[in-house]
Amino acid sequence: MRPQQARLPLAMILLGGSFLRFIGLGRESIWLDEATSIIIARMNLSSVVAWAAGDIHPPLYYLALHFWLRLGDNEFAVRALSALLGVITIVIVYALARELFGLCTGLLSALLLAIAPLHIWYSQEARMYVMVTLWSLLASYCMLLALRQQRVRYWLGYVLAAVLALYTHYFALFVVLFQNLFILHWLWRNHASKALWLRWLTAELTIALLFLPWVPILYHQATTGGGGWVEKSIGKPTVRSLLDTWLGFSVGLDSQLYPLLLRRAAYAVFGLCIIIALSGLLVERNREGLLFCLAYIGVPLLTAWTLSQAKPMYTIRYLLPFLPAYCVLVAFGIERLPQTWMRSAVVLWLAMTLLMGDWNTWRIQKNPDWRGASAYVLQQAQPGDVVLFSPRWNAKPFDYYARGRVAIDMDLPIPVTTNAADQVVADIAQRYKRVWLFWERGHYSDPAGLAKQILDKQAKLLTTHDFPGVRSLFLYDLTAGSSGS
Repeated sequence: MRPQQARLPLAMILLGGSFLRFIGLGRESIWLDEATSIIIARMNLSSVVAWAAGDIHPPLYYLALHFWLRLGDNEFAVRALSALLGVITIVIVYALARELFGLCTGLLSALLLAIAPLHIWYSQEARMYVMVTLWSLLASYCMLLALRQQRVRYWLGYVLAAVLALYTHYFALFVVLFQNLFILHWLWRNHASKALWLRWLTAELTIALLFLPWVPILYHQATTGGGGWVEKSIGKPTVRSLLDTWLGFSVGLDSQLYPLLLRRAAYAVFGLCIIIALSGLLVERNREGLLFCLAYIGVPLLTAWTLSQAKPMYTIRYLLPFLPAYCVLVAFGIERLPQTWMRSAVVLWLAMTLLMGDWNTWRIQKNPDWRGASAYVLQQAQPGDVVLFSPRWNAKPFDYYARGRVAIDMDLPIPVTTNAADQVVADIAQRYKRVWLFWERGHYSDPAGLAKQILDKQAKLLTTHDFPGVRSLFLYDLTAGSSGS
């Protein structure tokens, strides 16, 4: 296939990928992490950096969102940045796969990423995961071109994209690790000149110097419990976690969206394509591209998995930067099938299967219904009302919709203690007439519902309500005594 012949198929893939990422972009409620992104992005630039330094992620995504919010801050607008970055990533994976294996593999890689449920999921979320995926992929592509074509502009592109990735998410460190291992292998295997070795060392030194100002903050965040939610909510990864990563890369986060037999057939097809791709290691001309893809996937995943045995950090959302290389590997396996009809049948099968998953994902509600919960409270609220949250950070998505129209109390600590709950309820009782309590049952912040127990004893329960994902909402009258008195 000639490059000119690939333009129309690539344009159609981009059109379809754009449709899948932008359709229904504002349908779901803003959830906790997205609300955090919006709160930080609304600050002035110096405050954005300061807040990011006290959080668990670098500031680049928040800085980009800060300017993007000038277009609007509704659900569609804030998520459109990720959707756009997701579409651009499709172009880059096409370019990378074309450089590694040719035009056909490039188009197949772009198609697989365009319809990949996992990539679509995070392309519709106002967080930094798609952005770091784009920068990591671009850095890897520029690195490959710098080695093969030995032009300064590609080294500059590699340095810039790698630095942007590091300032977007810390898992980019694992991408840089893969890149350096691959560069070392390439330089050694190809008996590179001293000038090329010097360019590599200069590039890495430049990356290190440009990221150096943030290193003390990274160290502080890592040593003071940053990202501790992974340990509390997920824990240490097991061997099954690696299998779950493969399943997530293949069919998305929720395998139950597919009929059982179809899901198992999809696993078999993905597995077969990978085996066929790896058989290409026996062919000299395919070896470099396959080693590139294997290192791109294996080095970061295994490093993150190993480090997570000491400090848990292994979660699928952080692993999104390694999905494009997986798509390239599967695409190359498809391309190596011996017959045209086999390749066509596999592409059609995978496309139909993944699009079914995309459709079912679109149909179900993914995020907690903070839009509905906030609207309900605002409709029923009276002067003298306050809203209490356990865990307290759920005030963020609530207030995204409430916009300060009802008083909010965020004084319950994490984890909640009996003394703290007593003090918070006593303080609320002195200043307000009624309290709305949002309590997330089973959450590690307050699994026993201590605040609810105290309110049950000291106030009158007026009503309860459940919202999908938000869990339980209780309204108490603080002036009437307990319902049992």
